Amino acid sequence: MKMVNWSDIHAKRQRSVFALFLRIISLLYGVAVELRLIAYRIGLLSIKSLPTYVVSIGNITTGGTGKTPLVATVAEWAHKSGFRVGILSRGYKGQRSHNTVVVSDGKKVLASVDEAGDEPFLLARRLRSVPVLISKKRHRIGQLALRLFDSELLLLDDGYQHLSLHRDLNVLLLDAKKPFGSRSLLPLGPLREPVEQIKRADLIIITRCTVEYPGDDLADFLQRNFPGRPIFRAGHFPDHVISPLVGKAHPPGILSGRKVVAFAGLANPDDFLEMLKGLGAHIIHFKAFSDHHRFTKDEIEELASWRKRSDGDFLLTTEKDWVRIDGKIGVDLDIAILTIKIRILSGSDTFFDIIKQGILRSDMKK
Repeated sequence: MKMVNWSDIHAKRQRSVFALFLRIISLLYGVAVELRLIAYRIGLLSIKSLPTYVVSIGNITTGGTGKTPLVATVAEWAHKSGFRVGILSRGYKGQRSHNTVVVSDGKKVLASVDEAGDEPFLLARRLRSVPVLISKKRHRIGQLALRLFDSELLLLDDGYQHLSLHRDLNVLLLDAKKPFGSRSLLPLGPLREPVEQIKRADLIIITRCTVEYPGDDLADFLQRNFPGRPIFRAGHFPDHVISPLVGKAHPPGILSGRKVVAFAGLANPDDFLEMLKGLGAHIIHFKAFSDHHRFTKDEIEELASWRKRSDGDFLLTTEKDWVRIDGKIGVDLDIAILTIKIRILSGSDTFFDIIKQGILRSDMKK
């Protein structure tokens, strides 16, 4: 006679109840999203404008599609092209994100990572000549950017759902490998809003394109269901391996054949891991943390001990994670970071010309 495993039955029941709970919450979330969209559409909630060219860069899923790296790329292009550019962010998980904070005035960084949040702080430190401001009220910080810096271009980092501010160009990023996840709304799936809301995009960029995932099927889907929108493709590429505490930088090829202990607190840490493997690194230990994880000294020392015990060549993390570690450890731990750039794979001149022409038209209206 076969014995009944009551613990397995109980576990399955618990999973079923939890799945049902998530479905109910996801349904209620979807209703709330739809009501919000309707409220903006019929004018119950107001949309404010700024007298300058505003570009939003965002997505419809949780997780990293490359929003912040693309904001940095566009900001660098704009500055080199002679345009006055500013970045507006909500400052996710920053202690002062509910206030209006100038993280950088384009000359120096004025706020800490704890005050600003990791992504605005990273942008401020990487883009020394570009002002970065944070607030949940982006119209307010947009006005401040105009008053202080006379910005000709304002970039909204993660702005697709921030409907209260009018944008002249709405750029949507979709991941080539997993653009919609399970196609379920939060918290059951990764969608912030239904797939049909792609229709709000003026321009679409398929990111994380690789030889294995070129984005062809996704491009076909977009052309069939959302015609008339320019579609570009972009890839994430390793840039440098930097030892920030000792001031050394190397090309990413230095990781080939090296023993590496790596860690990341990202929405999709596996993407970082796969990039390291693609560079030929021998991963002897990898630790994934939650997105925006606040690292402790003990956690870093534990990872450093893994490297020491295994005679590893590198203790490696991401640039975004490093800003949450800097100042907490000594030089003896010798952490290295892999910096990553996003690059438009084809039609980059067209992409930047769309933004350039928009800025020039906006300037003519003033």
